[in-house]
Amino acid sequence: MTIALPHQKIKLSDNTVRRSLMVLLSFVMTHLITYQKLPFSPDYQFPFIPFTIFLIYGLFICETNTWNYRRLSGKSKLGFDTKSVWLIIRTNLVFCSVIFAILTILQMIIFQYVMNPFRFVGLLGVCLMISLIETGVFVIRAYAKSNGTLTLNKLAAKSQTVSIVRNNELRTITEEEISCFVHQDGCVFLIDKEGSKLVTQYESLNEVEEKLSNRFFRANRQTIISRGAISSLQKDVNNKLKVHLEQLSTCITVSRYKSRELKTWFQSDHSA
Repeated sequence: MTIALPHQKIKLSDNTVRRSLMVLLSFVMTHLITYQKLPFSPDYQFPFIPFTIFLIYGLFICETNTWNYRRLSGKSKLGFDTKSVWLIIRTNLVFCSVIFAILTILQMIIFQYVMNPFRFVGLLGVCLMISLIETGVFVIRAYAKSNGTLTLNKLAAKSQTVSIVRNNELRTITEEEISCFVHQDGCVFLIDKEGSKLVTQYESLNEVEEKLSNRFFRANRQTIISRGAISSLQKDVNNKLKVHLEQLSTCITVSRYKSRELKTWFQSDHSA
């Protein structure tokens, strides 16, 4: 079975831990590889420039790893298989090599020296190892997340019907009961024909869209509307449309780019 790699949102706490570890790793590598003295050694002076160089290398590589993982696992919707995982690893290693080469060239230009080839290969190997470890952590976390304990929320999200969890019960809602879906304040809400606003377990309207029939239309980034809930369509400025739903006190604005598509969709039901 192929499991979708979740499009991870790197939390602020995760970033803090990663960057703190990179500072610590840069400190250790500076003293062991470049300065070759420990803080308690005689005549010790903190190697500010080598430490800063190691830190810049590390931060560039780790931030690029994070960006690549989010881009590939989210935009491409990769499955958790050997091919997709290898694509992520390969991309991060290539980016790591390019970043290392660019920063090394800049470093040699600024400080006017030529790096020993053996040292270049050795440091590149260290950077590739760091990139590989961090990428592995991302993939393992994704695997653990997708194979965690099956909760009601996860069961509802995997259902092929529109389901929500309410009062610790899994409730399936038919399309006839739904007026619209609204993405607001980071949550996806379902508004039924009675005007009740229910919190769903979905993270985006894209997830909901995959489960719905032609009865529904994506009006804009924040709203999916049901054909049966529309009370009227009204022209707006710049060829936009205003959609009035019985269950909403405010109207929904549809851009001029989607207005024609909306009209065709709405009229197709009446001509059927």
